[in-house]
Amino acid sequence: MAVSITIQPSGRSFMAEPTETLLDSALRHGISFNYNCNNGSCGKCSARLIAGELSEILPHDHVFKEHEKTRQSILLCRAKPRTDLVIEAAEADTPDAIPQQTIDTLVHKIEAVTDDVRIIQLRTPRTQSLQFLAGQHVCLSINGLAPRNKSIASCPCNGMYLQFHVREVPGDAFSEYVFNDLKPREKINVSGPYGDFLLNESSQNPILFVAFDTGMAPIKSLIEHTIALEQNQPIFLYWLMDESGSHYQENYCRSWEDALDNFSYNPIKISYQDHHSVDINRLKQELKNTARAIVSEHDQFQDYDIYINGPAWLFSDMQEVFANSGIAADQIRIDSMKRY
Repeated sequence: MAVSITIQPSGRSFMAEPTETLLDSALRHGISFNYNCNNGSCGKCSARLIAGELSEILPHDHVFKEHEKTRQSILLCRAKPRTDLVIEAAEADTPDAIPQQTIDTLVHKIEAVTDDVRIIQLRTPRTQSLQFLAGQHVCLSINGLAPRNKSIASCPCNGMYLQFHVREVPGDAFSEYVFNDLKPREKINVSGPYGDFLLNESSQNPILFVAFDTGMAPIKSLIEHTIALEQNQPIFLYWLMDESGSHYQENYCRSWEDALDNFSYNPIKISYQDHHSVDINRLKQELKNTARAIVSEHDQFQDYDIYINGPAWLFSDMQEVFANSGIAADQIRIDSMKRY
């Protein structure tokens, strides 16, 4: 039977199964502690047991000093609960609290979800998971190519497996390598995380996510994090895609809609090409009309929190429509990641 874990000094709590470690359970519930290896080697997830009993402490290489033993220090990645617990632990819930990391990962899986989109999954070493917050990005270095910033599409609940979405772009060396040359078990260096495109966890406002194309990657991470937090406010996903493209994770989005009472998925097709050749004025007008349609679908739109990912030049007019609806500036968050 699940037991309650209360964290001091924040006062937050989560439920944990006696069969799982405190760290795994916390990450599953969207709570981020300091950690690195997740196997008892580094000691970064050290915490203090204030009250309650543990059912098991898994073997670990980290050695506590005498004063740490006296204050009942434990490793969250090695400790399993028997009863309700009170623990003292620092939460890493802001970008400044997350250390910069450099990890040599291996390509675990390459999935051709459409002809022109690949989802790649990287696996970190067993001794070094990546700690990050939902919505952040990292820098990928691969086979001598220029480093590329890519948003992490996976949930922070498992920093050992990292997912990225890559669209085929003719003439782009990184994209061409992923589509033509990348192989399983190839080494990719990951550094980061970076960025503050993060969920406002203290807000109970309805949430509206707007993703464009493979900008779905950080939005997916944010949605999974929102689900882990078990927040009850309505969540709306609008995913914009070119008419010739495919919403490549349509079934996954539909599964959220089927499983959650408060989630709505809205795929939208727009006419889009490379922005050097497309009729910019026509496209901007189309996006304005799309934004107006979104606003008209929601009562009290000024009470929403909005998260947008996609090219800044593409969303400036859409952002203007949202802002003119009465939403405060701090309720609109835009991923401003530089991808090159």
